[in-house]
Formats: sequence, C-alpha cells, structure tokens
Amino acid sequence: MITDLVRRLPRPLRAPLRLAGVHTGKHRGPRAVPGAIVTTEFVTCNPCGGVETAATRHGTVLRCAEGHEQAGTGAGS
Repeated sequence: MITDLVRRLPRPLRAPLRLAGVHTGKHRGPRAVPGAIVTTEFVTCNPCGGVETAATRHGTVLRCAEGHEQAGTGAGS
C-alpha cells in the first residue's frame, strides 16, 4: 500500500523518501523478457550464508549468482 502511494508521487518527491528507507519496490518487479527460458528473482541463499541474492529459477530449482543450487517451490525459497 505504501509502495503504491510512493509510486504516485512525482519523481523529485520520491528521492528523499528512498533516502529515508521507503522503497518504491520498482527494482524488484518482474522483468521477464518475452521468450526467456528462466526467470530471475531475489532469494535467500543458505549456502552463501543466508544472504539475499539474485537467482535464476529453472523449474523448481533455484541457482544463485554464485552457482549454488537449491530446491525451491515457492518464491523466496
């Protein structure tokens, strides 16, 4: 809900809010390219020490940017 309110503001008014820690969420939106075989999302990678990292989803398998593979059925697994 806050994200929608922030997105409706003019761009110059959004920058101070981002500095205060209010995110618009646009950087996390789905960016599926037409014809893409895999999707990209942010997940918590346990083999990387529990850090949040970008990962590609190959069916039900997630592969983080470091190459770790882990089973996952839901988003953010």
